[in-house]
Amino acid sequence: MNKKVRVVVLEGGLSQEREVSLQSGRAVTAALRQLGYPVEELDLKEADLPLPGGTDIVFLCLHGTFGEDGQVQRLLLRRGFPFTGSGAEASERAFDKSWSKEIFRKAGVPTPNWTLAGSADKIPLPLPFVIKPSRQGSSVGVSRVFQKEDYPEAFAKAAAEDHLVIAESYVEGRELTVSILGDELLPIVEIRPKTGFYDYRNKYTTGASDYLCPAPLPAGQARTAAEAALAAYRALGCTVYGRVDLLLDADGKPWVLEVNTIPGMTETSLFPKAARAAGIAFPQLCEKVLRLSWTEREAGR
Repeated sequence: MNKKVRVVVLEGGLSQEREVSLQSGRAVTAALRQLGYPVEELDLKEADLPLPGGTDIVFLCLHGTFGEDGQVQRLLLRRGFPFTGSGAEASERAFDKSWSKEIFRKAGVPTPNWTLAGSADKIPLPLPFVIKPSRQGSSVGVSRVFQKEDYPEAFAKAAAEDHLVIAESYVEGRELTVSILGDELLPIVEIRPKTGFYDYRNKYTTGASDYLCPAPLPAGQARTAAEAALAAYRALGCTVYGRVDLLLDADGKPWVLEVNTIPGMTETSLFPKAARAAGIAFPQLCEKVLRLSWTEREAGR
């Protein structure tokens, strides 16, 4: 692969994470142009994927539905376009929390107890628990339920985003995220929301959360958290890069929540923060993702 390959950065998209996706795409475009790659931005507004002629590889900056769920990956595969990140099947498994958590269970990856929630009439788990749509990103539709009176509204909020709703046992703990680049584990980021938990508002409101990288953890706890994250990533068959969200309880045990196959790629996003702590500047990070993906697609994966 050389710097003459034509890169199309696919951004925007059809999900509720459209604005975040546009920010990721603009940042990646600027970084790759800085390195000398011919880059074209494409704001995706429809599912037919009107790629320009001469496209050599697609850098996916689509978050959420029709981005991380395997749909766009399958479409690109059918049309013969290489793309960045994990393949279609791994993307689909990671995006569907009920599916990924079942895989975690079978692989021995620690994840909070969970069940599908069938209706707003019956409490699905002992209180407290978290209710969320099975297939959404950026904590869209997620609520914590501490009293049974709060459950119907929380269920309705999640069900408005997906007909599959899961309830997950509440774990009190430190919020961590582990980024993976190729075979490399990047420094752990600890997330400290100033109020509540790391929901959509606290993710995307400037100053709403503090981020510590590397996370101030004893070496043993950091190693255990990183190992759990890597096990989850591999169990789903993810490749190239990703970010694993987890909680660390009071006993120092990690609990994996989910794997993000297309993490945010603005210069202030968590994945680039971790890379920067490892000495990888943002333009070089984008290039590394591009080159790893090129190799992965050439290998037919």
